[in-house]
Amino acid sequence: MGLVRTIFERLGAPITLLAFAATIALAFVASAKAQTPDAEIPYRYAYNGWITVPVTVNGQGPYNFIVDTGATLSVVFENLATKQNFPFVDGEPRRILGLIEANDLPPRYIGRIETGGHALDNVVSVVIADWAAPRETPQGVLGLDFLEQYAVFIDPVTQTIKLYNDGAPDIVDSRGWSGVRIEPKTFGDGARPLHVVNARIRSKTFPFILDLGASGTIINYPALRSMLTTRRVSVRSAGTASRNPKVQDLFGNERQSRLVRIQRIKIGRTTWRNKIVSVYNSDVFDELGLAEQPYGLLGADMFRYRRIVIDFKNDTLHIGREIPGAPQPIN
Repeated sequence: MGLVRTIFERLGAPITLLAFAATIALAFVASAKAQTPDAEIPYRYAYNGWITVPVTVNGQGPYNFIVDTGATLSVVFENLATKQNFPFVDGEPRRILGLIEANDLPPRYIGRIETGGHALDNVVSVVIADWAAPRETPQGVLGLDFLEQYAVFIDPVTQTIKLYNDGAPDIVDSRGWSGVRIEPKTFGDGARPLHVVNARIRSKTFPFILDLGASGTIINYPALRSMLTTRRVSVRSAGTASRNPKVQDLFGNERQSRLVRIQRIKIGRTTWRNKIVSVYNSDVFDELGLAEQPYGLLGADMFRYRRIVIDFKNDTLHIGREIPGAPQPIN
């Protein structure tokens, strides 16, 4: 109070009050600005459950790109390469991992990839073959080389993806949200890390790669065996699910998998109950040196009815409460 009185006496109350009001106004503007996304992009579920957004390439489009936090590199498909000339460039082949196979592909100059007014320039990537008919093929995959620049807010209520340049929006501090650490982890000779989230299945912790490019959550058989040896855990065949379950990968391959129902999965303070996951020894686990370790891929299905913010700059995944009234995903 003494400092305030001294300022009043020296400068005069009217000027001080005006300055004080201006300070409050500036603070209010800064707070409002923090809530405004730098980009807002509509998304839909397509191609058997993948989050898909409109993207322009070299100013043309929009084209359908799958959002994939398990892809270190944004890539395009052959159907887009027939529309635009993507010249080959010098350099070592790029190894692209799919759930079922991995391929070494020659690098090509793609150029500018843009969505929501935000762009990745001078992209050098690869062209992937289209999927076999009758499956429809998207035009590309939006990977971590683009996504890691932002805090990515996926909102199933509005079916939009919001991008923030300066970290997670203030909404993650609201009631009903929980935050959990994600660990950037480089596997093998990878130049860019993937992001690992720990999940608790009762008394054990299992690492999962955050992989929105997997439409369904997948665990390998070492993880299943470890769960089966854990007391107080119910892991049983998902009899109500499809009798012909399959996993699909980026290259259009399909393979049979086993479905199991896990009674309780907990990530941070968020719990999923009676969750159906696929059990499949994906080539991804082999390629990353994880074939003998209990591991999983945390897919887009976990978040269809929850708001999430992936704050890549601060290595945090924020998870909102379940939204029963969220729009049903439509392929």
